[in-house]
Amino acid sequence: MNNSTLSCPKCGSTSLYKNGHDKYGNQQFLCKLCHHSFKLSHSQKRKNFPFPYPKCSSCSKPNVFV
Repeated sequence: MNNSTLSCPKCGSTSLYKNGHDKYGNQQFLCKLCHHSFKLSHSQKRKNFPFPYPKCSSCSKPNVFV
């Protein structure tokens, strides 16, 4: 487990609130002093679709209709 303390990247304060999650599920934080909102991870998780796309009969790739 990592023992480092979280700090605001803008002002350096360690007084933080958890501020929900972004659309990819990454935790967001809010600084109590400067009210800067940030998250630790910039990785994006893929959204799971409730059904698989139908596959093309000639190339077997998923057909994605936009």
